[in-house]
Amino acid sequence: MATAFSDNEKVLIRQKLKEVTYDCLLKYGVRKTTVDQIIRMTGISKGSFYNFYDSKEILFFTVLEEYQKSIIDELNSKLRKKDNIGVDEFTELIYNLYQNVRSSFIMNIIQNEEFEFLMRKLPKEFIINHHSLDDLLTKEIFSYIKVKDNVDVDIVSASLRAIFMSMIHIEEIGEKNFDDALKLLIRGLDQQIVKEDNDD
Repeated sequence: MATAFSDNEKVLIRQKLKEVTYDCLLKYGVRKTTVDQIIRMTGISKGSFYNFYDSKEILFFTVLEEYQKSIIDELNSKLRKKDNIGVDEFTELIYNLYQNVRSSFIMNIIQNEEFEFLMRKLPKEFIINHHSLDDLLTKEIFSYIKVKDNVDVDIVSASLRAIFMSMIHIEEIGEKNFDDALKLLIRGLDQQIVKEDNDD
């Protein structure tokens, strides 16, 4: 029988579960991280774990989404402090955000070809909701820049996702030129989006 926790304990345990999971995903990846590892490092029973999350994949996805929100919040914080952001500056900000991702646990998942595996293990509504979150976050970012007329934010959000997914194929694209190619793709997209003061 699972232990009953106070509301404060639930908050602390949920936070600990996410911290442990982040570390495990960074070290071991999706397939090699087990519920047994997580509960041992967190200090709760398996029954208690399933009171918090229906599966380890949902916990993984929660950690992934929270990380995504944190880097978007960081980007928004930088955007708030700037006026009249042009293509070059916006390209650098997005490029640096992607580089931040490359040094995170997400890259371990991508390099081990586990991202698609994780997506397949999740309920369909999680994927749909995640894409909705991407769109909302993109709209929030766009509130800080001048956007060209007739730009469809949903298409831009999908384009940013497509560029992000290119990191799954670094080896095929060529590691030597990948960073330059990534920046070129981002800049090309930004030129279609950002309205600069000298634009007609």
